[in-house]
Amino acid sequence: MTKRQKRNGMSRRKFIRNSAIGVAAAGTAISGFPAIGAGKHKLNYIAFINRNTVWGKPYDFLAAEVDKMSGGELEINYAGGSEVIGGFQAPEAISKGVFDMSHSANSYFAGAMPSSISLASGDASLEKLQSVGVLDAYAEILMQKRGVMLLGVPMSGVGYVFQTRFRPTNLEAFKGRKIRSIPLYDPILQALGATPVTTSPAEAYTAMERGVVDGLGWPDIGLLDFKFYEQAKFIVSPTFYQLRTATLINPKSFKSLPKPLQDVLVKASASADKIGAKWCQETRDAEHARMQSHGLEIVPLPTADAKEFVDLTERKLWSKILEQSPENGARLKTLFEKAAG
Repeated sequence: MTKRQKRNGMSRRKFIRNSAIGVAAAGTAISGFPAIGAGKHKLNYIAFINRNTVWGKPYDFLAAEVDKMSGGELEINYAGGSEVIGGFQAPEAISKGVFDMSHSANSYFAGAMPSSISLASGDASLEKLQSVGVLDAYAEILMQKRGVMLLGVPMSGVGYVFQTRFRPTNLEAFKGRKIRSIPLYDPILQALGATPVTTSPAEAYTAMERGVVDGLGWPDIGLLDFKFYEQAKFIVSPTFYQLRTATLINPKSFKSLPKPLQDVLVKASASADKIGAKWCQETRDAEHARMQSHGLEIVPLPTADAKEFVDLTERKLWSKILEQSPENGARLKTLFEKAAG
């Protein structure tokens, strides 16, 4: 463990293990949480996009589980979303203790931790990633590079898609197209002969409406919120990568809680993560049905193109990670491959 790790807190492996011991020792005392004499504790939570979108749901799940398991002794207070602080600035705000907790996209702290985008690799379940050590290794690197703890993975179970104004009958259809992108998608689009265009999420609809872009890359959830189907009538199948967001917590904020409440927070986060994964899948299915009722069409690529596409996305992801973070990238790649095996 580095000096910084010792200074800022413990690794996810150690804090999860220690908390599990505490949960076991507390037994029924946690489910019927006893008064601890210090009064009500509060943690301030921020999200990387506003609460009235699908990205706000993880807060609801976590806050409810914490309230239930702590008997009201611990409160997760929603302090705001992107209207309060930009998503890319949020992880630093957590590191500095401006806020205690954050729901963040893994790409939003890639500047300090280039290997952060590895969380999108493959389609293994959270349970599998945990069992082979992916999440522990990821958390240790996150602590070293960003100075924050990984509390959980609140959204998972769905992939990413390209939604387009043109019918994507094969991969050749992307050549010469302009697609709204983020760094996570850029290498894929460039390999397909498309031009990545950077816009904020709020500008994506207008960019398609005005013909600035021919489509966009997006997680396969939340598309309905922005009504992209009004401008882009096609979604490419299969999906690529996995949506896995992160719950970050300031180490000092975590350690400031009494041990029983630390245990509650860990247990509640794990429960909320499972609820979130199931909710993401159900929401994705419901959104697809509603968008299809508005004329959206999900277009499957030919079998050979589909395999080439998925293989391409993984190659490009790891190529970028290994170029920017060779040591940590190699460590994580080995573990992700183990999870896929």
